Amino acid sequence: MIENMREFWYLYILLFVFIIITIFVCIKAFGAASKHSKEVNALIAKAKRNKELREVYKELTAEIIARAPSAALFEGVALNMEAACQKTENTNGFYSSLTDGQKKVYAFYYLASDAKELGLSAFFKESSRPLTSDADAAAKELLSDDIYTVVNEMFACYDEENESASVIPETVNKLNDEFKELTKDIDLFALAGEYIKNNTNEFIK
Repeated sequence: MIENMREFWYLYILLFVFIIITIFVCIKAFGAASKHSKEVNALIAKAKRNKELREVYKELTAEIIARAPSAALFEGVALNMEAACQKTENTNGFYSSLTDGQKKVYAFYYLASDAKELGLSAFFKESSRPLTSDADAAAKELLSDDIYTVVNEMFACYDEENESASVIPETVNKLNDEFKELTKDIDLFALAGEYIKNNTNEFIK
């Protein structure tokens, strides 16, 4: 046995390397599977929560709005409008039928969600008027002047009706960073929920 090891030492080295690589691959695969499992569980939990919010805030009354936590109220109202829009064949007609307050909440929901997950520019890059212009109007009403200025400048970068619009990566990145910094301690959903509470009549059928 010892003589064989001496004669074919390189084969044992190769075997050792193969074992190490196999262990490494297994660890990486386990890590990837674990990460995927966590992501799936997070998506399931989010879908369950969204369903619960839609149910709670499906039929709004002044009493429900008054006692609701602001952030949950905003999310529930926005999710119900999203669901209603997805069910209709005429999305433009549906959006036009909303009150001004509902349009602002609907548009701001997408702005705030995209900004949180992907950055402020993601919303304006993937959306167009009237959603972007209504989101800009909502930001003007809900946010402080310094934060709104950042939103408005980002809107101007992507606005199809702005002839001087230009998407400069350095500017977009700068605005993304500024918005993230200015809103890091602000609950945007809660701000929008307070807007609903202060404009109850626009959200009750």
